[in-house]
Amino acid sequence: MRLKKFLPAIVANVSAALSEILLMASAAWLIASAALHPPLSALSVGITLVRTAGISRAALRYADRFLSHKIIFKLLDDLREELFLRAAKIFPLKSGRSHEGELLHALTVSADLLKDFLPRVVLPLSTAALVTILLTYFLFEPLNFFALMLPIIFFANLIPIDFKQADDSDYREKILDLNDGRDELKIFGTTPAEKILDTAAENFGAENLKLTARQINFDTAFKILSAAGFFFMLLKLAAVVDTIALTVWTLIFLATLEIFSQMPPAVQTWKKIRAVKIPDEKIFPAKILPTDKAVEIKNLSFGYAGKKIFENFSLTIERGEKIAVVGESGAGKTTLLYLLLKLFPPDEGTISIGGKISASTFANYIFSASIRENFKMLRENISDEKIFSALKICMLGKFNLDAPIGEDGENLSGGERNRLLVALAVAQDAEILILDEPTAGLDKIHAERLIANLIDDAQKKNRTLIIITHDSNYFSELGRIEITG
Repeated sequence: MRLKKFLPAIVANVSAALSEILLMASAAWLIASAALHPPLSALSVGITLVRTAGISRAALRYADRFLSHKIIFKLLDDLREELFLRAAKIFPLKSGRSHEGELLHALTVSADLLKDFLPRVVLPLSTAALVTILLTYFLFEPLNFFALMLPIIFFANLIPIDFKQADDSDYREKILDLNDGRDELKIFGTTPAEKILDTAAENFGAENLKLTARQINFDTAFKILSAAGFFFMLLKLAAVVDTIALTVWTLIFLATLEIFSQMPPAVQTWKKIRAVKIPDEKIFPAKILPTDKAVEIKNLSFGYAGKKIFENFSLTIERGEKIAVVGESGAGKTTLLYLLLKLFPPDEGTISIGGKISASTFANYIFSASIRENFKMLRENISDEKIFSALKICMLGKFNLDAPIGEDGENLSGGERNRLLVALAVAQDAEILILDEPTAGLDKIHAERLIANLIDDAQKKNRTLIIITHDSNYFSELGRIEITG
């Protein structure tokens, strides 16, 4: 967001601050003048000025809040959209879900800080700067070079004092670790985990309390020094101005001191914004090149968790082929699928795809809605006829399309859930269909029938069919590609 979009809020905030100073000054002049018992007519200008300044202050404060919040909410909407789009491009991370949690934490912290940039950084600093310039100009005549005390105080409040934040990484890592093992803890008991988490929480709380106390002590000392600087200028003014002017300047200084008190937090927020960094994993969206083949992989290298999965791996699959990608568990079959789907970028080499891909994996999510709504979530205008056709291929033709299937298909058996994922992939208009272990949870008869249905459907649609499996017993009708890892 460009600075010019902040300008209305900056003008409103500065105007509100100046109106507040004017209100304090006019009220001080009126009170001090009234103490001398002048005719009421002599106070009419002061009374009018106080009323005008009071009304202006209220109106300008409202305008300041309205404009600031309007800009902030627009900025927050833009940030949320940008975060969603970025996360959609780079997830999942090959380093695992824990690192994804760290990345999301960093992104959301960044969003919270950036939305505070206008009200907590731009407005306090710009207002304090303009007030400093104006007051220094008016103070120069009575104080001469002593008026430069005000800019000195201003710049002193800009000194970036570095107070580190309490390190919560150990606490967060333990929460993530225990969350990943929550099923085991539920089975065997949570007492040891609770003790570990309590210790980490206590250590983090103690460190945070110590650093917070240090910050408070420093802020208090700094405010005292700033107040001492204003008091010194008042002493100098007392020698050269009358009582009424001294009263006016006293209240002006009190208002200015309040404005200056917002500067150290603004500087600290600015430092936090500049210091926010994405976790140091190199994250780039995967790029898939076009080709006249169905799939063409050249010199692919890829690995994660310190293990190399593919090294100088090449593969070509012609359009319309029906093949089984076979390999032992951990050989890299599912990883290959994730690479083809652009979920992971290759470390080296190129991947080229000749058409749209539709796929099913065990990691696919089933929405907590009806079967029909799950199909329409992925293909908005799909007809019931095509839904039933895909379900029939996967031997689910008797399912009620409007029946709720629960969160992530919890109302289905394991085999039914897996076949529904296959059906969702089959129903898509795609030139290439990739299925990860589609026969999982099926006996031999139903597995062979499902494979026969998938081959027949792929032939009718002239679709390339790639089935990933660790067991090739059911796939004699398919070509075979061995993945050795």
